[in-house]
Amino acid sequence: MPGQVLSQLIESITIDAYSAEEQLMGFLTVFGDEIALPCVANILDVDVEVLGFDVKEDERRGLVASCRRAGGRPGAVSFADVRFHSGTVAAWLHAAFRTWLGLETFPARRPAGWSWPEP
Repeated sequence: MPGQVLSQLIESITIDAYSAEEQLMGFLTVFGDEIALPCVANILDVDVEVLGFDVKEDERRGLVASCRRAGGRPGAVSFADVRFHSGTVAAWLHAAFRTWLGLETFPARRPAGWSWPEP
C-alpha cells in the first residue's frame, strides 16, 4: 500500500513535467511549499537543521539541502542523503523523492491529517 500511495504522490508532483530536470523542479516546488523550514533532520547519525532546498546546475548533484549542525555554518548536501523523522511531511516527501530516484526509502509513513495531494 505505501508503494502505491508513493507512486500516486510522485505522479502528482511530476504530472506536467516532461524531462528529468522539470520533474526535479516539481519536487523542489513541492518541498518549498509543503515542508516547514527550518526543520530537524539527520545526516550520518548527526542531527542537523535543514534551512532550504535548491537544484544545482550540475545535474549529478541534483537536489540539495542547505543544512547546519548546531552552532555550525550552513553547507549543501545531497537531498537524497538527508533523513527526516518518520511520520512528518518532510519524511513522506523524501520517501517519494528517493523512490523517484530508484533508491530505497528511509522509514516513512503518510502523515496523519496531511491531505496533499487531494484524493
